[in-house]
Amino acid sequence: MKNTLILMLGLVAGTASFAQTISSKTPEASVSVTKDQKVKLMVARSEATAAVTLRDADGHVLYRDNVDLRNGMRQLFNIAELANGIYQIAIAVGKDTVVKTFVVGEQPAQKSVAIRS
Repeated sequence: MKNTLILMLGLVAGTASFAQTISSKTPEASVSVTKDQKVKLMVARSEATAAVTLRDADGHVLYRDNVDLRNGMRQLFNIAELANGIYQIAIAVGKDTVVKTFVVGEQPAQKSVAIRS
């Protein structure tokens, strides 16, 4: 019984260490909005080339580029000319794709009140 338990622990430890050595091709990406209302795309460094695509809700390609990710990627998209709607930025490395969605819309002016003591 003790030998079986030690064998199982050894297999689990061996599998865990093997799993950590396999690198994922899925790109690490984040999308945010800057103060000047631009969409900022950041992709982590990787030994790969990524296909970056910006599409509207109807699937029309508005931007496409192939980017070497050895130094990572930082790109600003000027959304001033985009119509209100839903847009997607896709970052594809091989068969792995990350899709980030953002919405362009207008907010009516809002009045806020803050009470200070």
